[in-house]
Amino acid sequence: MKNFIILNLFFLLIFNSAYSETRFDKDLKKLSKLNSFVDNQGDHYQLNPNINKERTIILIYTHGSTGKDRKVDTCKNLWFQIPPVIYQLDGSKIKDFTIKTYQLCSGARGWTQKEEDLFWDTYDANNQDVGSVLNLKDKNGVLLINKWGGPMKRKVMKLKIDEFKEKGFNNIVLSGHSAGGWESLILKSTLPSEIDGVVALHPARSGKFAKAKKPHSGWVNWRDYKISLIKVDKLENVLIYSHDKDKYENPRTSKFLSDSENVTFIDVSDTKCKSKITTGGWHGITLTKCFAEKDLRGKEIIKYLNEIF
Repeated sequence: MKNFIILNLFFLLIFNSAYSETRFDKDLKKLSKLNSFVDNQGDHYQLNPNINKERTIILIYTHGSTGKDRKVDTCKNLWFQIPPVIYQLDGSKIKDFTIKTYQLCSGARGWTQKEEDLFWDTYDANNQDVGSVLNLKDKNGVLLINKWGGPMKRKVMKLKIDEFKEKGFNNIVLSGHSAGGWESLILKSTLPSEIDGVVALHPARSGKFAKAKKPHSGWVNWRDYKISLIKVDKLENVLIYSHDKDKYENPRTSKFLSDSENVTFIDVSDTKCKSKITTGGWHGITLTKCFAEKDLRGKEIIKYLNEIF
């Protein structure tokens, strides 16, 4: 009888542990296996545990998004992987500092189909007023506005920043493409003392907005909300790349960023490099080997890092 009780308690503990593990926890475990430091040849490696943490700059790269919030976005797709213009900096010296580049897989799943339907049905029923959906909650009391792809990506990024900080790495720079760049800007503007800078490659978070001739008012309102999350007046030490043929965001639609005195904005519309479908067309021109090797504006990143450290 005693053994039977002990066995039941054992299985109960296992069940409770598995039940308490959220979908986010499971996604994080899956994604963490794909995270890695990447050397200047693009190869993954383990960091030396005896490294001088005070003299190390961790350059965290975060990929873009497919826009499918119910699916895990991994780093397996080519245009989700850390690009040459970033990983070529691994091992570079900045005064007394050494750069270490890190690929972060950040695409944890967001809301369920039912939650997403509730969100947008409510939005449409209230004339696409963002304020009408800000207080919607799931069955556990979590705000739905915090469960779409953007906040979930930021959550993964913040956890990784905290992890590095806890290990003694206090020199953190974020880099990212598309949604990864956009969320990096939000984090920098809301946590300025925790993040030293941001290198944003074609930051975007509103679909093919730059391509739209007459965007729907509901689309504009939702985009305006996303823009409001970036506290532009709080930004500093930010470097942004943009291209006028980018169908997601271009220098014209990104004027709210380029007009800021705290932002170094680089327009690469006249680059001689050719766009590639595998890296997102013109939206990912800075992800190509050509840009890293042949366009001198790719070298602005190392100059920028020299200025902020």
